[in-house]
Amino acid sequence: MTDFGISSTGFRLKPLAQILEEKAERARQMFGDDVDLRSTSALRKLLDVTAASDLELWKLAETQFYATFLSTASGSALDLLGEDLGVPRRFLRSRGTVTLTLSNEAKARLYHLPVGTLLETAVAPVVRFRTLRLASLSSENKNATIEIEAVTRGVAGDVPLGAVSLVNPLFAVKHLNLGTAAVAVKNPVPTTGGTLTEDDETYRGLLLGRPRTLWTLEAVRAAVRQVDGVRDCRLFDPSGGVDVSLSKFKLFAFGTRRFGIQRSLGSPYYFDILVATEPGFLWETEAGVTGVRDAVDDAVREIRPIGIFPNIRPANNVFIGVRASIVTKPGHDRNAVATALKEKLDGRVNTLGLGGAVLYSEVIHDLMDVASVVDVQQLRLRRCPSQLATVTFGSTARFQSDVIEMPTGDSIYLKPDEIAVFQIDSRLSDLRISDR
Repeated sequence: MTDFGISSTGFRLKPLAQILEEKAERARQMFGDDVDLRSTSALRKLLDVTAASDLELWKLAETQFYATFLSTASGSALDLLGEDLGVPRRFLRSRGTVTLTLSNEAKARLYHLPVGTLLETAVAPVVRFRTLRLASLSSENKNATIEIEAVTRGVAGDVPLGAVSLVNPLFAVKHLNLGTAAVAVKNPVPTTGGTLTEDDETYRGLLLGRPRTLWTLEAVRAAVRQVDGVRDCRLFDPSGGVDVSLSKFKLFAFGTRRFGIQRSLGSPYYFDILVATEPGFLWETEAGVTGVRDAVDDAVREIRPIGIFPNIRPANNVFIGVRASIVTKPGHDRNAVATALKEKLDGRVNTLGLGGAVLYSEVIHDLMDVASVVDVQQLRLRRCPSQLATVTFGSTARFQSDVIEMPTGDSIYLKPDEIAVFQIDSRLSDLRISDR
């Protein structure tokens, strides 16, 4: 009996054969060694039934044992463990499709609506959605059907047919270069999924990754990462811990010197939160759209120590482009090839985290992976300094205002506070496509 049940390695389930053998031994002790226990006997049938019932009890005991651990619990048991941690299971974002229709377009021009284009309903309360795929429209191809996802979680994102009807005006002005063109929006079917909750594995990962400490950088980082629209984040505590940049590091006279600058009592103390956002999420709250900055501030308010305030800053966006000659198979539409190439680059660059390098080898692999592409020649990566780097000193000198083009074969390495961004319509990209 001691070989089964709870052990140092987990729960060991008693097999059916062992349960049946123990019942047969009890029957021999009760009725004698000559009792009929053949498979056709009535007593054996009773033992088989009770053994199967006991096996189910063992299975329930095993389930109950593993239901007490985050790594093995599932269903309602995992929900209870999440409630103990104060992290309920989250609702999913509603999803659906929209049909985009172009009008008043310029001839021979291709209009790109990138991933994250912000759409919304026309009737209050306004529900906003972001596109999940690049849409390219022109006079030859005025319609496109793409998938969308609600910006916020829950049932509010389940809207009826035809409710999603326009591009967010603020987003269109800031991020879309439509000119005189207009894009009509309509969802042909209702959006669904907002009433569903995330699966066990996703929820388990959320719970296992939650810090078990309060008022620490790890706890704040976990809260920031859970905010909708946060692509990546980094935290900096300038006065916390040992300042290894001091020249006297490792030369302390511990009785007379401090590790760093002492906090000035009566003065507010700040730590920095550097946040990179996903496409389709606004940084500042504007026109009724809650910005990521305010959402992050709300998320960390309950877990930061009293008197210590966050300085929430946007990451420095470094815009990435490429210059290359692309050779394709004869007979392929160049606009379609260019769109596919840019979509590949968008998927590569816009998934990197803070400080993530844009590697030459990965970019050329992505370009060669596009159907109909035969060769990629003279590939050079380009970067444009972030807006914060375009500083003018005096009347003429400008600091890093020009596009930087890397030599052939060189990658682009970013600083910890920089994040790579690829824009479909950016003039940084120069793809010369030919079939020769």
